[in-house]
Amino acid sequence: MRMNWGGLFKLAPPLMAQQQAPLLSLAWQRYLVNLNKHPLRTKALTSACVAGLSDAIAQSSSNNKGWLWRRTGAIMLYGLIWGGPGGHYWQKFMEILFKGKADFVTVLKKVAFDQVTYGPLCNIMFMSFATLVLERKSLQFLSEKVRRDYPTVQLNGWKLWPLAALINYGFVPVQFRVLFANIVALFWSIFLLQRAKKLANSTKKQKQEQDKQ
Repeated sequence: MRMNWGGLFKLAPPLMAQQQAPLLSLAWQRYLVNLNKHPLRTKALTSACVAGLSDAIAQSSSNNKGWLWRRTGAIMLYGLIWGGPGGHYWQKFMEILFKGKADFVTVLKKVAFDQVTYGPLCNIMFMSFATLVLERKSLQFLSEKVRRDYPTVQLNGWKLWPLAALINYGFVPVQFRVLFANIVALFWSIFLLQRAKKLANSTKKQKQEQDKQ
């Protein structure tokens, strides 16, 4: 009896998709259950996982000889302590501040308020964390770095986050807004981590050149 290997290979992708679909559906249902029962904890853990993923992507695209596990752990801790809880309470505050209104004018007000308060604060927090914890630099170095680099980082942030905030406040249910922000932050964090690494390497190179002189 001759096996029809071609037919088996053609059947493999649909069969794998059928097997994966229930698993993804089950995972999503469990996520929804935990989100309803333990919203703060679920958002904190989700933010930690997304933060760790962003660092994994950033490290995999760099030229590191070995994996920097301490950095990955620190970034996950940042997501656990600040990213998730901060987003959770910020969204609750915004709903109280704007009394749950969802008309287009209110959405625009939310976006504007978000982008001149919480957005800049998050960028300052992450820059401080990256400099003091990941790079192990001094407060003086942080002060100089913020003065030198923060305007550029914030301007780049305003190229991305206002549109993300418009989608988030306009179309995403309140309970999923932190998750949506996590997904956007995944790409934004990669940008910030790569930028921080590039600046650190540039500073190190300049110092080495000065030492040679």
